[in-house]
Amino acid sequence: MLQVDELQHPKRVLLTRALALAEQIHEGQFRKPPKIDPELREPYVIHPMRVALILFEELGLRDTDALCAALLHDVVEDGNGRVTTSDLEKKFGRIIALMVSVLTKPNPDKKIPREVQLKTYHERIMQAAIPTRLVKLADRLDNMRDAIECNDVVFQKRYLIETREEYIPIAEATDEYIHAELIGLCDKLEDYLTKL
Repeated sequence: MLQVDELQHPKRVLLTRALALAEQIHEGQFRKPPKIDPELREPYVIHPMRVALILFEELGLRDTDALCAALLHDVVEDGNGRVTTSDLEKKFGRIIALMVSVLTKPNPDKKIPREVQLKTYHERIMQAAIPTRLVKLADRLDNMRDAIECNDVVFQKRYLIETREEYIPIAEATDEYIHAELIGLCDKLEDYLTKL
C-alpha cells in the first residue's frame, strides 16, 4: 500500500491495523461507476487507501496518526453502527479517534436543517489542527478526481459547488499544493459540465 519501510515498526503495525479495519467496515461497499464503463465499480476501500497515498506521496506527510485517520476517515460514517469513535480510541488512541470524529459527517437530525449541520461540520474542519484538515482535503482531492470521471451529473454539480464554497477556502488556509489541485479540478469539472 504505502512505501512504509522508513517508518518504525510500531507505526507500520498501526497502519496495517487501520487498513484491516477499513477493509472490514467497507467490505461490500463500492464507489460510483466511471463514465467510461458504468459496469466497473471500484471497491470503496480503495478510496481511503488513495487518501493516505495522497498524504504520504504527494504531500510527503509522515504523521502516522494522520495516515491512520485517512484510512479510517469513513468507518464511523459508513459502518452502520459497527464501529464508534470510542472503539477507535480503544484500538488506535485518542488522537486518531478525535481526527476521525471531526471528519465524520453528523447523522441527519430532523430537528436541525441539514444545511446548518453541514455548515457546523465544515466550520469544525476549518478550526481543526492542520493534520486533520490535510486528511479532509486529501479526501476531497481524491473525490474530485473521481467526480470528473463519474457518470452522475447531479453529483458532479453538487461536488463542484461544495468544493468551491467549502473546501477551497479550507485548502487556501492549509496547503498550497492541494489548494492549486482543487482549483484546477474545479475548473476542469466546470468546463466539462458547461459543454453538456
